Amino acid sequence: MKKHNFVFAIYWFLFIAFAVSYGCSDDSEEPPVVDAELVVSPGILSFNASDTGLLYLSVQPASKFTWQISSAPEWLNISPMSGTVKDEIIELQITAKAEGLGEGNHSGQIEIISNGAGHFRATVVMHVDPHPVAQVEPAKVDLGTENEKSIFINNSGTGILTWQLKDAPEWVSLSRTDGRSGEDYGTEVIVSAIRKGLPVGAKTGSMVLSSNSEEGDITIDLSMEVPALALISSSVSEITFAHSVINQSFYVRNEGNVDANWEWSMNETFLSADITEGTINPGDSAKVTLTLDRSQLTEEQYSTEATLSCNDGNTISLPIHITHYNEVELQIDGKIIDAEYDRINDVIIAVSEGPNELRKFDPVTQTISTVALNMIPKCVSVSQDGNYAAVGHDGQVAYVNLSTMTIEKHYGLTTNAYDIVLAPNNWVYVVPESSQWEKLRCINLATGVESNQTGYSIHGRTKIKLHPTGDYIYGANNGLSPSDFEKYDITGGTAAYLYDSPYHGDYDFSGDIWISEDGNRLFAKSRNVFNSSATQANDMTYNGALSGEGYVMTLDYSAAASKICAVFTEGSYWDQIPGNEVHIYETTYLAFQETMTLPAFLVPDGQGGVTKFESQGHFGFFNASGTAYYVLVKAEAGSGMINEWAITTIDID
Repeated sequence: MKKHNFVFAIYWFLFIAFAVSYGCSDDSEEPPVVDAELVVSPGILSFNASDTGLLYLSVQPASKFTWQISSAPEWLNISPMSGTVKDEIIELQITAKAEGLGEGNHSGQIEIISNGAGHFRATVVMHVDPHPVAQVEPAKVDLGTENEKSIFINNSGTGILTWQLKDAPEWVSLSRTDGRSGEDYGTEVIVSAIRKGLPVGAKTGSMVLSSNSEEGDITIDLSMEVPALALISSSVSEITFAHSVINQSFYVRNEGNVDANWEWSMNETFLSADITEGTINPGDSAKVTLTLDRSQLTEEQYSTEATLSCNDGNTISLPIHITHYNEVELQIDGKIIDAEYDRINDVIIAVSEGPNELRKFDPVTQTISTVALNMIPKCVSVSQDGNYAAVGHDGQVAYVNLSTMTIEKHYGLTTNAYDIVLAPNNWVYVVPESSQWEKLRCINLATGVESNQTGYSIHGRTKIKLHPTGDYIYGANNGLSPSDFEKYDITGGTAAYLYDSPYHGDYDFSGDIWISEDGNRLFAKSRNVFNSSATQANDMTYNGALSGEGYVMTLDYSAAASKICAVFTEGSYWDQIPGNEVHIYETTYLAFQETMTLPAFLVPDGQGGVTKFESQGHFGFFNASGTAYYVLVKAEAGSGMINEWAITTIDID
């Protein structure tokens, strides 16, 4: 309401003023036309700030009136601002007050009022072009002996400044060489000195800031000092030893301008350098060859670093990465069916298919002796004195002299063999392969006569082990629920079933058995441990368990080392896969001590590297002194190797 009153007051004032003026005028002047009106063209004026815009003012019908500009944008100059109009056309010149205006379009209205012809509002649209102005602070850069300094490129004008730094001398580097800066917005550029290879003294030069600035290009002066400097560099930023690589070379170069005295240092004993120190002239280099002693390595990946130092105090840290796989030691052909250990002679006795052989492995000398078998072997047992082995087949037993590595005799058998024991009483005991109730087959090696075990029947596919006394055999049945242990007396030659464990589902046995070297403990596939005793009340009673997960795949006990080593399975009971770790326990309390990973099979990948396939531990044995645990391993599925089996050694502390 106040605004309307104000406008009305203005109009009233103007009306009174015109009336007074008219009343005082000459009586001969013609009176104004009552219905006349101002005409302004164009109604919308668009022009560039660098040009002059024109408005045209007239009165229709022609009549004499006074007029004036009552309001206009402050960024405009208008000439004239007032006057008298009758029957002519008045030209109004519009120019810009562009200083301080941002680029782009600016719009507003010009209002023209008269003393009787009404008023008119014309819309004005003015375009302001950009006017970027480049500024550099500082315009002179003196690095002195410093390594870097900053300059700032600013736009003190309007619009966007597009710039580029050119012609910089080779002894400086720039963090950036081009950019865009808005109004009052600065961009930092770091100027860094490159003194490598330069002689001692002062360096001067310049570079040019080229831009769309109205002020044109700007020259930036540069200077720096080059002190006496022994500066070493390495030809590599890091060193990598891929698997099987034992030597790597690199160069130490003097990038300075005086002689460099350098030296190499690192803490690792498994890595050595053929040159560890020396003097290098400016611009020259020295070749350093590193040698890796892989016998000291046990892990798969190593990361370490070496230090190169120079007499001027500068140092270089050189990261070193090493890939090292513990590979299986002795790969063997064929498929290993069964194996036992002869601690008298410290050899592994195994039978294989493809070829069908009995094999004697010496893990220390890595030598193999073989005996050809006329049939696929099913199982093997070594005599306690290490002189003979019995090999079970379908329908026969081969009796092998391990000293001469010859078959002395074949014995007929009324079953297909599943497991076998060669006892010190000169008898052989064979478990039938069928999954029915059966009798142990007992063969007198002196006569070749076969007899059936007496007493209760056993279940086919029972796993059997000879007690160290040589008087008994323990068995772990398979395919029955609950599983159980049982015992047979062999002192009379033909085996006699004695009894089974006192449990019926109280403890899991799971189908295999191992006996401690002293004969006092029985180890079940379930990892449960039981007592062995000549007294039935104490025999096969629960004694504890080995901690861990899975079932026992292979296990051995060393009184000399006071340790138990075992490999467990992975997966379910019905889908058991031998693991790749050896679990070590002490013998007194069955306390877990450590886990050691079996070495892997390495297969070339065709690109200079290898693909690692995990080892699966099938058969494991202590040597006589307890200082080594030998494992017959097979590569995990998918290796594609012809020879998937090997013998590897775990050193025992």
